[in-house]
Amino acid sequence: MKVDLNKPAIIRALVITILFVILISCSDYIGRYINRIFILIIIFVVFISMIVSFVKGIVIIVRNRSDLSFSFFLPGLIYILVPILGSSIDFEKLQSKVVLRGCYEGTQNQAYILFREDHTFELNWTGVFFYDEWFTGKWNKKGDTIIMKYDNKIVHQFGNQVIIRNGYFKPVSNLSDTVKFPGAMFYVGYCKGES
Repeated sequence: MKVDLNKPAIIRALVITILFVILISCSDYIGRYINRIFILIIIFVVFISMIVSFVKGIVIIVRNRSDLSFSFFLPGLIYILVPILGSSIDFEKLQSKVVLRGCYEGTQNQAYILFREDHTFELNWTGVFFYDEWFTGKWNKKGDTIIMKYDNKIVHQFGNQVIIRNGYFKPVSNLSDTVKFPGAMFYVGYCKGES
């Protein structure tokens, strides 16, 4: 007698693998709202449940090896193929194109800022002891000056108005703390990993 695997095992495989792909691919975006450590814990739990479910599926296949159908193999294929295929999706393409970027590399912290074509920006500042903070808002450019309006609190190392000079973003607003941070900290371009 042929025993078919029930639909719940296939649905469970789809839910777990799709959740895993979303968490991995969108962790930067989710990290704006949820602490990154919490996201890593969730990813770890989902990954372990994928492994456990995959091993259970193999045990079921071995136990019923004399009378197998395709439905026995389908959850295992889902656990293997969905993460592989999902990793090829570039979620960055769903966002507005980056037209200008900058980077700061310190000894114990680093940050990057992206200015997008739709006149939004995002600045991500990370550091020791799992410090991870996002700053977002709108921007406009007049000549070599960029004026920013933050959605949340202001980054005092950057301020809300900068001039692009000699490959750096030089803060020029009264909202930047030029006493504590006298020089331009962010350079234009990709992070080089020099710190």
